[in-house]
Amino acid sequence: MNGIEPLYEKIRPKNIDEILGNEKLKEVLKTWIKNKKIRSFIIYGEPGTGKSTIVKALLNEIKELYDIYTISGALEGKKTIKSIIEKENNLFSKPKLLFVDEIHRLNKAEQDTLLLSIETGDLTLIGATTENPAISINPALLSRVLIFKTQELSEKDYELLFERIKDYYKDINITDEAKKALVDYAGKDLRRIINLIETAKEASINEIDLQFLSDFTGFKLNYNKNAKYSFISAYIKSVRGSDPDAAILYLAYMLESGEDPLYVARRMVILAAEDVGLADPNALNIAVSAMIATEHIGYPECYLPLSEATLYLCACPKSNSSYLAYSKAKDFINKSNFEIPKKLINPLNKKMQKQGFGENYKYPHDYGGFVRESYMPETYEKTQFYHPKDIGYEKKIKERFIQLWKNYKNYT
Repeated sequence: MNGIEPLYEKIRPKNIDEILGNEKLKEVLKTWIKNKKIRSFIIYGEPGTGKSTIVKALLNEIKELYDIYTISGALEGKKTIKSIIEKENNLFSKPKLLFVDEIHRLNKAEQDTLLLSIETGDLTLIGATTENPAISINPALLSRVLIFKTQELSEKDYELLFERIKDYYKDINITDEAKKALVDYAGKDLRRIINLIETAKEASINEIDLQFLSDFTGFKLNYNKNAKYSFISAYIKSVRGSDPDAAILYLAYMLESGEDPLYVARRMVILAAEDVGLADPNALNIAVSAMIATEHIGYPECYLPLSEATLYLCACPKSNSSYLAYSKAKDFINKSNFEIPKKLINPLNKKMQKQGFGENYKYPHDYGGFVRESYMPETYEKTQFYHPKDIGYEKKIKERFIQLWKNYKNYT
């Protein structure tokens, strides 16, 4: 096994103090270890940012305190979880702790299986995921666990990483320029840095400099963190400005420079909603489809859906009315006090009924699908946030609202 064990496993921290960065989280974990009591939590962050490393270092320090079970959310489900929960205790049993890697892969029923045992304290849960738990984890499970996010490493943290690699490969030399380029190349993914150096070493290369990186990876050495944000800005402004040639140029440069395609795809989705909006509602579908395709296909073929979506977004009419509407509503919330009209709140009991909740609500379907009835808070009936534009499909939306709200709302 040792002969094929990758370098990132060989130099993986064995205890909390060896973990790079994440100082506040480390303090929390060390307090739990000291008190011999671990609370259920889920840790999330991008691939290669140290989620599993943190968890494994913690488990290594508490292995004498707990009966530890480890499963993958992608491979194991409800049956395995139930077998762990239902495993009978004996005189020598310790408290149960379950680590679920890729916990977002568990479906709702599988996540629900964990609820009672966590609530009663029969099971301590640790989950790791690349997805935002607020989206990928059931609310019922979220309310029973703490949520931690891996933090971006500092220059000092990266220097410690290179020192550990140097301690393992005594005869390797990595120039300062190459170290900086490696960090830019890998983004937040430490595994990419370690794997690249390991591959170079396997090829009997002991000198890692800028020339090696350029020859070995094709990585453009001038594409650093500052360039990243300049190019994504240029890309977005080009699509917003409907210039397909400039947009494709900046897209290709980012992808060919080693940029994470999903980073570009996510920004594309935001752009579709913010800058195209209701002028072409299908733009968001196109962008989301490109993001999903990118996630499943990966580099390099993902350039195909990304370039197709880019050109489509360039060709779209542009409207930021939905963005402006939300901004105005947000500003209104910060400046105004209001209450939801009673007619819009369902009465949950007889007391609420007597107080008038739900009273005088007109069900639109009883009036042919629409009734001219304001749903705004009292005294704010004439307040408007959304002002449709005469652009693309949104012109039809405007015409529809003018017809529905004639003499009530101003859409002219």
